Amino acid sequence: MTGKGAKQAIAPRKLRRALIVLVVLAMLWPAYSLFYAGVPYRERNYSPNGQFYAQKFRLYSWDSWIPRMGMPGGGSDYLYYIDGYVRVYTAAGKLLGEIKMGAVPIADIHWAGDALVVMGDGDGMVNLPGPSE
Repeated sequence: MTGKGAKQAIAPRKLRRALIVLVVLAMLWPAYSLFYAGVPYRERNYSPNGQFYAQKFRLYSWDSWIPRMGMPGGGSDYLYYIDGYVRVYTAAGKLLGEIKMGAVPIADIHWAGDALVVMGDGDGMVNLPGPSE
């Protein structure tokens, strides 16, 4: 088959490849947000004066898809070891800093004057441009 018939047979194959590329590209953004950028974990924690807020972000990892069973007496302790970040923002949404955490659910956030102190598995501090109280 030559001429128009040959060109029409190639077009569906190219279309199929283009669709596959588009689907892969469309899947990259959710994968990036889940495994690298993180997704918000629980609610925002505002400073006493409302000028700043801290937000916990959860990161997904490949091992979080593996089913686990806790040891006797430990229950679901492994659920607390979720990697992520605590990010600090101004009330307008400008990022001021972030602290990498190994146990986001148990990270304890404290507003201390002109700094945010986070305690847990990955202690850290972010200096604020003004007072938080």
